[in-house]
Amino acid sequence: MPLITQRYLLRLSIAASLALISSPGFAISYGIYDSRGLAMGGSVAAVGTHAQAAFYNPALLAFHDTEEEKGRDGRVYLPTLVVQISDATETAIEAMDDELDVQLSNAINAFNAMPGTESAAQIAESAQELSDALDDIANQDLNVDGFIGFNISEPSNREGGQFYFGTRLIGGGVANVTEADSALLDDYIDSMNQIAAGVDPATVAAQYPQLISADGDLIDPTDTLTSNADVSALAISEWGLALARQFEWRDYIIAVGITPKLMRVDAFRDTADFNDSLDSVEDGVDGLSDTQSTHITLNADFGVAAIIKDHYRVSLTLKDAFEKSFTTVQEPDPVTGEAPPDLRVTLSSRARLGMGYVTEKLSLGLDYDLGEATPMASEPGTQELGLGMEYLVLDGLALRAGFRNDLTGLRANLLSGGLGYQWKRFVMDIAYVGGGDYRGGGLQLGWTF
Repeated sequence: MPLITQRYLLRLSIAASLALISSPGFAISYGIYDSRGLAMGGSVAAVGTHAQAAFYNPALLAFHDTEEEKGRDGRVYLPTLVVQISDATETAIEAMDDELDVQLSNAINAFNAMPGTESAAQIAESAQELSDALDDIANQDLNVDGFIGFNISEPSNREGGQFYFGTRLIGGGVANVTEADSALLDDYIDSMNQIAAGVDPATVAAQYPQLISADGDLIDPTDTLTSNADVSALAISEWGLALARQFEWRDYIIAVGITPKLMRVDAFRDTADFNDSLDSVEDGVDGLSDTQSTHITLNADFGVAAIIKDHYRVSLTLKDAFEKSFTTVQEPDPVTGEAPPDLRVTLSSRARLGMGYVTEKLSLGLDYDLGEATPMASEPGTQELGLGMEYLVLDGLALRAGFRNDLTGLRANLLSGGLGYQWKRFVMDIAYVGGGDYRGGGLQLGWTF
């Protein structure tokens, strides 16, 4: 995965995870890895194409009845890109880029050097901006889930194979903004507004003695804020080879598939203080990167699918069948020098049931997570239900729509749509998803062979 892309996705993860609000992150979902899947609400475990099989259900590779030399149905996609974020993530990025805590600290230093109405007004303004930024982010869904990669698929008569490489980055966290911090910022805003309006500083100091140091200077609050966030992220790079075979039993067509894969998992987990997290985006990235621990491991996805009476499909899949736990590196305590206990990030297995109806022009799919996904760290779980459809309007042009619901009730319902287009050998897929303050997009470019 290109370093610049991995760093950009990690940057989004830091912004989503270090916003320091009492809003939950999300466990590792089954995942959406391509534009068609995104447009159709993730409901492609039963109605996916062979080009999607390795990501959702390897058994789908075997639903093909033409020899590879004749069918010319092989596909290469480069790139495949999907990014899903919340609107509030941009607010978090702006807050860190603007270094609002540094602006407040500088305003207090200026006031201590030359007290007056103008310098007091600057403190009130800086404290208000910081407070407003936190208010804008509060109670919002902040998380990031991105994937970038490529794949090549080659279906044959009742069997097929597909190779892919890609990196998925998931970021989430549980954050805590203390009431004491909120009240402290309010005190600075109120007291400095009084001085800016002409009230005697001595009168204000008597009203807010907790803001004044022993030598009579205004205390910098950014040194005493206690809010923090438990931040977790996984960058999962996979090299996978999906294989499938079709069988017939009575009047049913049954396919089984497996995707063994080599995984590099970069795990990040940290308990970040308010001061560390809002210094800047780059400092946040560097700080979380200090906890990075890299693990190389093997895993596998399994899938089975059946076609009933030509058009009806049912499937069962298990993704990341073998649960893995990874430790992260923790920096020693700067005061005591003692190393804190290792923090763990868990990659759990996820089972999904898929049902569908497929004709030459129309595909309808429903996917349901059979259980709630285990959290990476301390965030709540997630369990998704997806509905999707695709209709071939013209030769080479497909219209897609979808709906996603988190059955835990922690995320707004999501609506999605997209287009698929093929011109000669060139293929392109685009998608968009939105709901509540959550949105995302997908792009794929490829060709057939």
